[in-house]
Amino acid sequence: MDLIDYSIVIPIFNEEENVRPLTERLVSVMKTTDSTYEIVFIDNGSIDKSPIILSDLLKEYGNLKVITLSRNFGYDGGISSGFEYAKGSRIIIMDGDQQDPPEEIPRFISKAKEGYEIVYGIRKKRNKGFLLNLQMKLFYRIWKQIVTINIPKDAGNFGIISREVMDIIKDMPERNKFIRGLRAWTGYPSVGIEYKRDRRSLGKTKFSFINYLNHAINGITSFSTAPLRMFSYIGFTGLTCCFLFGLYIFITRIISILGYNIIDYGDISGTATIILLILTVLSVNLFGLGIIGEYIGRILEEVKKRPNYIVKKVRNSSKDFDMTKSEKTLNL
Repeated sequence: MDLIDYSIVIPIFNEEENVRPLTERLVSVMKTTDSTYEIVFIDNGSIDKSPIILSDLLKEYGNLKVITLSRNFGYDGGISSGFEYAKGSRIIIMDGDQQDPPEEIPRFISKAKEGYEIVYGIRKKRNKGFLLNLQMKLFYRIWKQIVTINIPKDAGNFGIISREVMDIIKDMPERNKFIRGLRAWTGYPSVGIEYKRDRRSLGKTKFSFINYLNHAINGITSFSTAPLRMFSYIGFTGLTCCFLFGLYIFITRIISILGYNIIDYGDISGTATIILLILTVLSVNLFGLGIIGEYIGRILEEVKKRPNYIVKKVRNSSKDFDMTKSEKTLNL
């Protein structure tokens, strides 16, 4: 395969308002870099006019490639499919909603040329609303504390990785790939660059609170068993407290028998107290079972060995063909 300098991998889902202006901005920016490049759009099951607009763009730009998936396979699934067909020596990953400004790419390229295998963007400011911003900040800080690898805080997928890093991530056999985590897991020389993430000016976000929550859970369960260990600590602490409390009751009973009334047992009895204790224990147990279920669910997904994505069609200015059965299973 003849390599070019850069492949810009962009997963999209129902971004009919953003596809054309984003392409025009990218072309304008990349002209200033004097580099060979391709723009790889991954149509992640769009049901709006995005496929039509992408078809028109293929006729206008010779360095455009469109990968059409059979349905929506998630954000990281879209990126993984882009890796399969990227021809660049370096891979640029960015969102398709124009919130990752293409004008920042030359800064990333300049840093990559200094010898860094991974250059990632650090979001100085998020435009997601106070509550969601707070939750994201908390996630990155908690995530960094519980994983066993060096995870940069507030770093999104926007950035550049070398082909060597891309090949390592692409060849990993796991099904649910959390790209930004795997990027850090490789341990290759990396550096972060702060940038201002733009507000979405066109279209509506496709990520709901539940999507963000699922993404966060995927990131945590992919790189840490701390939640499981946490319940070992909770269980040990609970047993210790029960033992100490039982010992205290036993001692006070003995003292009471000897004629010294230290505690009035009528004060700690009652239906409300008992119900509260039972509900607390049940809640902790159910929460623990939920965490165990998350890990068991991941094991189930891994052992089924279904593909991360199914490519329906790959198109560029010179080729337009449906994928054969053998080609569809390249990602197995």
